Amino acid sequence: MKRFENRVVIVSRATRLENVLVSHNTVSQARFYIKQLGGDFDDYENEHNQYAESLKLVRRSLDELVNVQVLDRKFLPNFIFAPEDIVVVVGQDGLVANTLKYLNGQPVIGVNPDVKRWDGVLLPFKPNDVSKVFKDTISGNRKFEDVTMARAKVQNGQELLAVNDFFIGQKTHASARYVIKYGGLKENQSSSGIIVSTGLGSTGWMKSILAGSSRINDSVIGKPFGAAQERDDLTEVDDDMIKLKQKLRSQVSCYLAQDEVDDDDMCLYEADYDDSEEDKNKKYLREIPQDRMDMPRMRKVSGAASFSDFSRAEKLSKSKKVFGHSELSNVVGKWSTTELLFAVREPFPSKTTGTNLVFGTVSPSTPLKIESLMGENGVIFSDGIENDFIIFNSGTEVEISLADKRGKMVV
Repeated sequence: MKRFENRVVIVSRATRLENVLVSHNTVSQARFYIKQLGGDFDDYENEHNQYAESLKLVRRSLDELVNVQVLDRKFLPNFIFAPEDIVVVVGQDGLVANTLKYLNGQPVIGVNPDVKRWDGVLLPFKPNDVSKVFKDTISGNRKFEDVTMARAKVQNGQELLAVNDFFIGQKTHASARYVIKYGGLKENQSSSGIIVSTGLGSTGWMKSILAGSSRINDSVIGKPFGAAQERDDLTEVDDDMIKLKQKLRSQVSCYLAQDEVDDDDMCLYEADYDDSEEDKNKKYLREIPQDRMDMPRMRKVSGAASFSDFSRAEKLSKSKKVFGHSELSNVVGKWSTTELLFAVREPFPSKTTGTNLVFGTVSPSTPLKIESLMGENGVIFSDGIENDFIIFNSGTEVEISLADKRGKMVV
């Protein structure tokens, strides 16, 4: 039988039973502990046995074709994947998401070890399929689907990627305090935190938030409790965004006034830019079409830059936009979407905190920025892994955007 030169890395995980055995040593002690908590030990044991059998079958079918290395998930952060590796993840979905963050374009084959137990959105294949799927992948007979990731970057250069979603807030049950900046507006808020979801993650945590919010809204008759405290005057224009857009708009107007393309540099240099921003903004102007130059949620203006025509009330009315199904269908469930979704969990209206900027889409032209007002315990973590986080205390500002890196799933 032909053997392939590529290496296959099989990513596995500990089962629930194995995790219990770490602290309780023997099966009998583990059984007693689980039963004391009201759990079903047989279920733990059946899950463990099924996973072990699936992992064994996957490895045996690939050992005949290629060099195989089995990698436990806890070693992912320090493992070096070769460019030509093919990665086989023996589920659940969370393990696939966690693995994708540590790859750089290597194809991933998701395997569902127990189809009766797990839905497996990212696990389209059964253990018996792996040998054929691997050979099809090597020969180019398999399609791939890109997976959009989100990026959180703070001003000191720290970055964190998310395949499913980010949580931004307090690591305790205390309220998160911050300033949210979106669409040219900013607002002080107090909430249970912010969730930012990719298209892939939109069918997980974000789905539960939207489902709960929708049902609560349908259940409320008249104005909901606390509606009397909602205040539009707490939502302000983001001056930093305005200044940047003014400069860009001035450049655009000047650029379009030139009769000859060769003279555009003369006009571009007339704008008052910091040296550190000049090259970046010139590149922005040259690459983005004029019809995409506008500030998010603002109508197009010809001629010199002027934002005095845009009242705060107009911006607020657009920030309260109702998203229809057709718009969200471009994001929800779409692995390769070019947008993210954000939702504020349980925003609290008060004399000093607003509730206008609570939901929206994040795209390359409409980033989301959040400035922490939390003295301690502020965190940003991704994909439900709380020990993989960035500290997010007072003085820290994070920008949420699409990541340059994308995952590559075999389908």
